[in-house]
Amino acid sequence: MDVLYLLYDRAIPLALFMTLGVFSLSFAYALYKSKQRLSKWLVSIGMSFSLFLLLVSTASFIFTLFFGYNA
Repeated sequence: MDVLYLLYDRAIPLALFMTLGVFSLSFAYALYKSKQRLSKWLVSIGMSFSLFLLLVSTASFIFTLFFGYNA
């Protein structure tokens, strides 16, 4: 199947996963910029959480795009 057709067919779930990925990246950037004011433990936990959200979002995006529901 054409990738553009798959993107069009599954637009709403993919938009949700993209939003989660953008949130994760913005959270990681905010933590990186304020790491001097926060404790090292808090920054490492926050970065781990952000990385986990990004990995879940990417895996869900790929699964929905290629193996997702059949319309």
